[in-house]
Amino acid sequence: MRTESLNKNAYTWAGLGLLVTGILVLLSACFVFRLTWLTALGVTMLILSLILLALGRTIPKLPPEAGSLFLETGIDNIATIVEELGITAKAIYLPSSLTSGRPQALLPLHSNSATPAITRVLPRRLIVRYGANPDDIGLLVTTTGTTAIGMLETKPGPTPAELESALTSLLVGTLGVADGATVSHHNNHIRVEIRNPRIENKPSWYHQCLGSPLASAVASVAAEAWDKQVTIKQEEQDSKKCSIELEVLG
Repeated sequence: MRTESLNKNAYTWAGLGLLVTGILVLLSACFVFRLTWLTALGVTMLILSLILLALGRTIPKLPPEAGSLFLETGIDNIATIVEELGITAKAIYLPSSLTSGRPQALLPLHSNSATPAITRVLPRRLIVRYGANPDDIGLLVTTTGTTAIGMLETKPGPTPAELESALTSLLVGTLGVADGATVSHHNNHIRVEIRNPRIENKPSWYHQCLGSPLASAVASVAAEAWDKQVTIKQEEQDSKKCSIELEVLG
């Protein structure tokens, strides 16, 4: 057993203790005392030890509180930059095919009525030029969605069922921040409903541009699935449901 698998939670240590004790009790019962009830006790202890060891492996290495701290710190840093520059344009979530290998979000520095059409791969820099016009300059930033989509085993497909499966696997199975997700789409609009979200949505300048952490993750997954640019058109959240409407560009 690897050293990190012993690492240092109550389930693992209790499981190891029961495993050693159960083996000793079982051997004593079988070869020394020859008592049926003592043999049954040893077997029971072994079963409980395996259950505790399995539970110990499911405990995340990073506590939820630490994850929340890192998330809020990253958001605060980006929010400061966005607010200082006076950016008001909605973020455009880009697939990895347009951002040198990983999905990111583009924040145009200038708000124009027309959404920019990005046809070439952008360089891996903070400040990028994405078009031919002098004002076509923006910030290419890493979001919560950038990191979250890296937790998926495979790239999701573009159908609602495939996107729903990917979001359920990510938000429910991997991150544990919701109880389920449903996806529907009409033309170039995607609607996602997340049941019982467990990430608080705090209105801020950051969220006005980039959306909440949940919406960011959903937009990044959708952009990667469709291999197109995506924006967050609308977002509503209460204690039981988070509704996110995306627009696929191009």
